[in-house]
Amino acid sequence: MKRLLVFGTMTFSLIASLAHAQGTTPAPLSRVIVSDDVANRTLMKTQINSATARALVDACVEFANATNSSYSIVVLAPTGDVVDAHIMDGQVPIAVEAATLKAKTSLYARTSSAAIMQRFNTTDSRMIRMHLGESTGRAYYFAPGGFPIVVENQLIGAIGVGGGPQEEQCAYQALTKVLGPQTPGQHAPAWSPSRCSRCGDGATGSPVISCSADL
Repeated sequence: MKRLLVFGTMTFSLIASLAHAQGTTPAPLSRVIVSDDVANRTLMKTQINSATARALVDACVEFANATNSSYSIVVLAPTGDVVDAHIMDGQVPIAVEAATLKAKTSLYARTSSAAIMQRFNTTDSRMIRMHLGESTGRAYYFAPGGFPIVVENQLIGAIGVGGGPQEEQCAYQALTKVLGPQTPGQHAPAWSPSRCSRCGDGATGSPVISCSADL
């Protein structure tokens, strides 16, 4: 019981310290990856720990509640295994699948799923890549909402968000809030606060809270 209490206190302290940064100070790698004891068992050190994954999910949920939205959120380890996930009320199965595929795309390509969407923007270029990596559990999914999770130039996981009107914004702001400023080359968002990156809604300058491409 005492050991559980200590572990719970350590986890709570880690989440609190991650939230304290509020996007202004980069989180150190040692604080967001698994401990040495865990790495000794799994033989993997540079993997996002469960407390950090949960903090990212919580930040996405906070964003969703503030914008009256609902999302499917998936955080993957570099191996592609699920570290944490949260499916908000009102999500349909395709949204959960989309969130997972976006995270897998970011793991596979080491960049955002929006960057992949923009890079391969013709039918032919997408068709020849559509099934790449499937045999090893990877994916090419051409939609915004997925980002690699990179700290101190180390890939520690990936996040994918689906099922809502501002998926990319949700993921990006969660990364910034929990881990600090993001590297533009890997995380440059394809959206602006006043225009949806998929359907173009919101050109008047008001935040987009609904989208015709809601996946």
